[in-house]
Amino acid sequence: MRLARRLRQHADSGSTPAQMSALASIARVGPVSLGDLAALEQVGPSTLTKIVAALEGAGLVQRSADPSDRRVALVSVSDDGRALLRRWRTSATSYLARRVATLDPQELKDLAAALPALERLVTG
Repeated sequence: MRLARRLRQHADSGSTPAQMSALASIARVGPVSLGDLAALEQVGPSTLTKIVAALEGAGLVQRSADPSDRRVALVSVSDDGRALLRRWRTSATSYLARRVATLDPQELKDLAAALPALERLVTG
């Protein structure tokens, strides 16, 4: 959690962590309904509505009607949103690379050995 907080601090996007998480989820899954996005983000519908409204107000996402059910709104990432995600990820990666470069050889070995278990934790 501290590492995630540090990455967010050093990759300041001007958006809240919840907004960046939602933006990244939208980019990952493509156009998504608000209900599905709320489930992905594990937040309530009213909270998600506020998050998406802020993203939309900043020009980072756009809404469109679902072609199969025009009552359902789909949210997708705008070009500005994709650019923000690229900058955010580049900044976070750069910070992490600088921090990893300070590790001694044994710490690097330990980190490499832990990667499979860490990957299982975040994917499963």
